[in-house]
Amino acid sequence: MSRGIVTVLAVALLAAALWSVMAVGQGQAPLAPTFERLDDGRLRVGPILVDQARGALVVPGEIIRHASPLEYLAVTRGGIKAYESLLELDANAYEFNLACILLGLDAARARLPRYQFDTEPVTGQRVSLSVSWDAPEGRRSVNAVDMLYNAGQQGVSDRWIYTGAATSPDGRYQAHEFGTLVGFVHDPAAIIEHAEGLGIGNYGAVGANAANVPPVGTRVELQLRTTSP
Repeated sequence: MSRGIVTVLAVALLAAALWSVMAVGQGQAPLAPTFERLDDGRLRVGPILVDQARGALVVPGEIIRHASPLEYLAVTRGGIKAYESLLELDANAYEFNLACILLGLDAARARLPRYQFDTEPVTGQRVSLSVSWDAPEGRRSVNAVDMLYNAGQQGVSDRWIYTGAATSPDGRYQAHEFGTLVGFVHDPAAIIEHAEGLGIGNYGAVGANAANVPPVGTRVELQLRTTSP
């Protein structure tokens, strides 16, 4: 294993320990993710498979909504923002964020949105997102942005940014509090955000692109890959 991967793993484990202590201090059950090193060199973080060599992770989930308004691509299972999300993932926010850290993503390099619906672009390390599922014609994979219909906006970019999500002044991790993993309305509580945002200033404009989204209830996998800035 390379020195860089060892360092990232050590940082992730330390973060897990700190978050566990923080959760206990808030009267919550410890939420530190479980780590398992697999024989093929990958890691399992909760339900997430992390391939550090390829800079990629895969997390299972389910299609939960088609209709607008959508403001999130993915939330946690039972997340309170599920009524505005296309997907519900099996991972919690701590697991998802630590899996991102294991790929070398660093929240210190991001400029988070100042508030929800902030029109300023989000900056930081780019990631690519796609979703795969078993269709009648075989396995299908679609870029995440192509799963979203955004009325009135042409030429939507495919730029997703790792922000790590904000922490409240009293120490609460907002991605866990709201269950927000991947958003596109510049929510500071989302761990991944669309760089320019979708549907900002045009409430209700974003829904599922029927040509690229399977039925509600379909089991899917979200793939995240690190990419160049």
